[in-house]
Amino acid sequence: MRILSVLLIFILASCEPPPSGEQPIDYILGVKDSGLFRGLDVGASRNAVAAKEAEHIVHQMPDELTCRIPLDLKDSAFYDITYNFDEEGLRVIELDIFPASNPVKQDLYNNFKAHYDRRFGQSSEDDGFTMWTTRSHRGTAIEVSMVDESAEIGRPYLSVNFYEYNE
Repeated sequence: MRILSVLLIFILASCEPPPSGEQPIDYILGVKDSGLFRGLDVGASRNAVAAKEAEHIVHQMPDELTCRIPLDLKDSAFYDITYNFDEEGLRVIELDIFPASNPVKQDLYNNFKAHYDRRFGQSSEDDGFTMWTTRSHRGTAIEVSMVDESAEIGRPYLSVNFYEYNE
């Protein structure tokens, strides 16, 4: 019975929102981990990504893993991450964030922009579309784009994509 109680505490703790001192963007991006996103880099193996995100995987195919992670259980905000692979490993990361309200969405947008402006340099921005470019650890180009797609879908929604491409 005691073991069951301890196990239940660990399960409930893993479902909690980010710690009070941690910003939602830090929690989403895993900024405490190294790597491009949540401790992962472009080129990572499917097995490495699956191991890192094991508790959040909701759908998987040979070339794709989809994860769902709640931001805050009390207001039903969540985000989905889709990892796409090719024969060389992780190639595309699609992050879809569904905040509970427009003010929360705008705050996340501003925080993401500030974070990536610090990390990758000043972004280009045009009518809700923001973009940065950087290099992967293996020297390929990576485009990071963020789009506020709230108007198109009729609810607060941000899309952040990481795409590796050859120049």
